[in-house]
Amino acid sequence: MPKSLSLSARCGRIRLTLKLFRMGDDVQIHLSGGQAHIGAVALAGWNAAPAHITVPPHREGELALRMAQSLSDALRCTVCVSAGIHFDSIRREEIRSVEELADALTQRCLTMCLACFDRTAPSTAAHRSATSSAVVL
Repeated sequence: MPKSLSLSARCGRIRLTLKLFRMGDDVQIHLSGGQAHIGAVALAGWNAAPAHITVPPHREGELALRMAQSLSDALRCTVCVSAGIHFDSIRREEIRSVEELADALTQRCLTMCLACFDRTAPSTAAHRSATSSAVVL
């Protein structure tokens, strides 16, 4: 898996950027679009219940949680997603575009991470459990 990664996607005036930073065995993601800020943070561990915090009146919490859980489940590591998306006078169809772009960026990120993972290399990281088939990043 790369130590860092930056991906972007656009639909009309809506442009989102996903930045990944590897943190040891774990992953930090920042999803942004429009006016820069942090509206929500989500944390998911592959063997723990996910959680999120949203700063009122922001609405990125569920999106960040969905991304964190999806990536954590697939990569078998702890994933933290911070999200800040703000476009003035955003319309309902643009909100759908934000969700679709975020999902597409999540899938692209996951595809790139898994493509970089060498499944035959011996693990040098500590094992998460004796019976786990965890992907070690």
